[in-house]
Amino acid sequence: MLEKDARRILFFRALGETDHEGVILPSSLLETVRKNMEPFLKDIDYFARFCRSLEKIAGRRHNIDFSTYYTAFDFKLGSSGLFFLISFLVGLGSNYFGSAPRVNILLNPLMILLCWNFTIYLILLFKGTVFRKYTLPHSNTAFKLINFGRSIKNKFNLLFPKKSKKSILLRNARIYFIKLWLQQTSTLSAARLSFILHGMAIALTCGVVTGLYLRGLFQEYQFAWLSTFDKSIIMSLGKVIFAPVLFLIQGNMPKENMGAAWIHLFAASAVFYILLPRFLLLFHSRYKIKKLSRSIEPNMTLPIFKKWRSDSVIFDLYLYSYTLNDKNLLLLNEALERVFGHQYKLITKNIQWGENLPKLLNQERIPMFC
Repeated sequence: MLEKDARRILFFRALGETDHEGVILPSSLLETVRKNMEPFLKDIDYFARFCRSLEKIAGRRHNIDFSTYYTAFDFKLGSSGLFFLISFLVGLGSNYFGSAPRVNILLNPLMILLCWNFTIYLILLFKGTVFRKYTLPHSNTAFKLINFGRSIKNKFNLLFPKKSKKSILLRNARIYFIKLWLQQTSTLSAARLSFILHGMAIALTCGVVTGLYLRGLFQEYQFAWLSTFDKSIIMSLGKVIFAPVLFLIQGNMPKENMGAAWIHLFAASAVFYILLPRFLLLFHSRYKIKKLSRSIEPNMTLPIFKKWRSDSVIFDLYLYSYTLNDKNLLLLNEALERVFGHQYKLITKNIQWGENLPKLLNQERIPMFC
């Protein structure tokens, strides 16, 4: 299934499960869409067609662009490009944090960036080997954070006029959609996040290297091995770090007063240690995203989807040493009809005091206990 169709289906599921009063999706509107979709009942893409039609009709009726609500966490090129630009500018400006022209060879923005990337590579290595079975926290964690932020926002909104019922429903549906989407596509979302982070690392490194050359164009750099203690220890560490790069470029370790040579060595080190590995990780994430985005299949066996197909939704109501009077039974039927329309069946099963509850439940029915 196409990702956009999966997003649309999950969003309208979220909206249908939050709009209990039928403010945006009344039963009459769903019935109209069902009748329009009757020729496609046996098609494999019935639900995708249903939601496209539902989006068109409901959007025209309420003047709502639903696509703005179900495109959350899509990480399009525009939003990603903004992150990359900010990262590049941060890297570009990092060379201007210090005003002194004398620079410590092992203590500058690029070397700090190298250490950070070495740490990331070690984490990825351990995650792919030792902690291979470890998974990210459940999407409910992200959902709780979103709800926490929403609660703070709601308290802040008390200072302003209340929003309409439609806007509140759409906001709640979007929050619920995010939870459903993260549950459905946790691996895909993680791959997209990795793609963004690798791209930001590349942009940051390019900014640092560019800033190094720009500042070197208008200012004379003086690189030195600086240490309060024995400089030979620092120099030995530097030789270990730069040895693979010097071997590839067939060069020698520059002397302290050779500023341009040090800048070229730093740039070559950035390419070897950061840009090449990050580009490989970026392409791997891109391939993973492309593969996973084609295999999104929401669970279509839920009651709300049966409602969209006019299939009967069967409820097993277990009454344990309790009997519903006519008034409460009528209220229950009204509630079920409001949610599922006429496509439901209620089967009551009385269980006397002392009898055992059923050990196995019918998987094709929805159990309710009273």
